[in-house]
Amino acid sequence: MRLVKGLLERCLELIELLAVNAQWRRMSEIADALGLQKGPAHRLLHEMAALGWVEQDADTERYRLTLKLALLGQQYLRGTGLSGLVQPILDKAAGQCHEFVALTVVQGNALHWFTSSQGAPPGLMYQPSLSGRAMLYTTANGKVWLSTMSDEEAIRLALKNGLGRSAREGEAVGPRALRTVDEMLRELAATRARGYGVADEEAARGVRAIAVAVRAFDDQRVVATMSVAGPLLRMDPARDQELSALLQQTASTLGMVWPRNGPPQEVLA
Repeated sequence: MRLVKGLLERCLELIELLAVNAQWRRMSEIADALGLQKGPAHRLLHEMAALGWVEQDADTERYRLTLKLALLGQQYLRGTGLSGLVQPILDKAAGQCHEFVALTVVQGNALHWFTSSQGAPPGLMYQPSLSGRAMLYTTANGKVWLSTMSDEEAIRLALKNGLGRSAREGEAVGPRALRTVDEMLRELAATRARGYGVADEEAARGVRAIAVAVRAFDDQRVVATMSVAGPLLRMDPARDQELSALLQQTASTLGMVWPRNGPPQEVLA
């Protein structure tokens, strides 16, 4: 049973890795990212290809996901109706604040970027490419989610997510990111006190964001987080009260329409 669980975890780790940026990757790069020797990595890729989840380019011998995951995800989301429910609500919020609004969903011990809406006019516009998991200790979304937990659980997840180590390629870690457990504990206390998370050049240079938790109306469990982000030039702290009020109002609306049976907990990474 232990061997089966290990294999399943490796398969899921491979899918999550290849889902980032949807790019072709060398087998050696995949092996390094998964902490595997080349032999086991090759066997894993071979099996996943045989099952139709992975494909290999005949010329470059690099690997990427097939469309199987994307098609299953689309089919699943159509069934939940979640996209149709939340997108108009996010679009309205983005139109009111004239900034970039993003939504994550809670899945297990992680936050996954789900959808977004751009409300900023052309010109000085913040438009990130959001995919996969949100960084927990550098993003406003991650901080506000961690603040809903005990300090012990929040620190455990932050350390697992990378707090205290050097940033890896592709991770959203800005010049002012938190580095230590003590800094994280102080930030958790401040987030709880103000009621929203703040990331000031912590996920990206020149960008500031604030975020709130989204709670399901029926049982008040945290199902998602949503944020407003934009260039420092426009995201002055003086706007925090205005923006946090908008986010809280929008989060309340999302909580009331959120499907009761929990499909957001099951969205594909």
